Amino acid sequence: MGRLVNVSVKVPEEIRKLMRKVDVNWSEYLRETIETKIRVEMAKDAARKLDEIRERAGKVPTGELVRWIREDRERSLK
Repeated sequence: MGRLVNVSVKVPEEIRKLMRKVDVNWSEYLRETIETKIRVEMAKDAARKLDEIRERAGKVPTGELVRWIREDRERSLK
């Protein structure tokens, strides 16, 4: 996992009291939640970038795609 550092989170006192009443490893829970959120946000960012690339690339006519596939198949058979 690498070197761990401290990150502080402020919660209302009432929440802290309730946290102490349940059997949860809050550090592990928060680590997992943060990692999940990072993955989700990175996936969203990648999707946005891919959409931008698609917009710039424009559409390729079907006939052109078919020609590329046929050429690739012919090359792989040689």
